[in-house]
Amino acid sequence: MRYHIVVRDDERSTLIAENIRLRLNSLNYIEESKKPDLVIFIGGDGTFLRAVHQLMDQLDSIIFLGIHSGTLGFFCEFDEQYFIDHISELPQWIKQKRTYPLVEMILKNGQQQTSYFAVNEVRVENPFQTFATKVEIDNIELESFRGTGLLVSSTLGSSAYNKSLGGAVVDHDVIGMQLTEMATIQNQAFRALGSPLFLSPNRIITLKSNFEKTIFGYDHLLVSQKEVIKEVSIRLSQKSVSLIHHIKTNFISSIKKNFIG
Repeated sequence: MRYHIVVRDDERSTLIAENIRLRLNSLNYIEESKKPDLVIFIGGDGTFLRAVHQLMDQLDSIIFLGIHSGTLGFFCEFDEQYFIDHISELPQWIKQKRTYPLVEMILKNGQQQTSYFAVNEVRVENPFQTFATKVEIDNIELESFRGTGLLVSSTLGSSAYNKSLGGAVVDHDVIGMQLTEMATIQNQAFRALGSPLFLSPNRIITLKSNFEKTIFGYDHLLVSQKEVIKEVSIRLSQKSVSLIHHIKTNFISSIKKNFIG
């Protein structure tokens, strides 16, 4: 099996990576950065996002496994010693992988369109002036939104920026996406839902605006584009990410560990 290690840039993570590399090589695993079968990310959840985006065009053939290096997070479920002590179980862990769809944001300019994919969320926002857009769900108008912006998260991303905006933390076993408003303007002239909206996996969200000075974000990245965007569609993608979970970890214990203590 070919493996690749993605490491957060700190001394502890680097030392863990070296120990993991030596152990894997001794068992005849092959280190391969260009076309790996297994990607081990060491650090925190940000390291996972970076690894996924680095290998976005190969996700259908890659499985990810996270080792934490002192950082709490939902995706880094293994510690160094447990991984080394139970490394013989790796083939079995791989068979028990879980697969999650990514969120796809499609920016449209006339007949041209470009897709961007996110593990956690996509964002359409304007920090410079009031962002105004029509919001449609499956071509049915929901609202005329005014505020700072809109965020659409996957269930994996519900505990990230979405939670900070007051969105619901959703069990990872549930597949869908959540639409959450940022700093909604609510008065007699302008009305919006004013609440997070959880949608089934087949829904399509469409935003229609002039998008002047609008920022388009996906996970930790920003879209670099100069064309005039006329419409944005957001949906769950057929592209997905596969993740190995620790056998002793479940969603409820992760919630408690990361947010309650």
